Amino acid sequence: MRELRTTKLPLKSSLAERLQHIVDDRRGAQKAVPIDLGRYLNESQLLALHSLESFGWQLWFVRRPLFMESIVIVSNAESTQHAQLEGDGSVNLKPPITLRH
Repeated sequence: MRELRTTKLPLKSSLAERLQHIVDDRRGAQKAVPIDLGRYLNESQLLALHSLESFGWQLWFVRRPLFMESIVIVSNAESTQHAQLEGDGSVNLKPPITLRH
């Protein structure tokens, strides 16, 4: 059975701070965008990402499920459109995952 961690937050913390705390708890020590991208992205994805960045797109997050390929999500500068960067470097504008905004 999983043990729930309870931590006390200051009573005057904002809703955003409390929600961020929940997100931080669930992700643990992992960051949304890892520092060592070469470990999670292959050469084709890194080249495609560099090319996309010149058009204003940016790496939004890398989902790293256990024992599976990483899922790389990019977004445009306004964060109004999101896409999955496939293993071959192609861009899938309709990723097969549900994204919360």
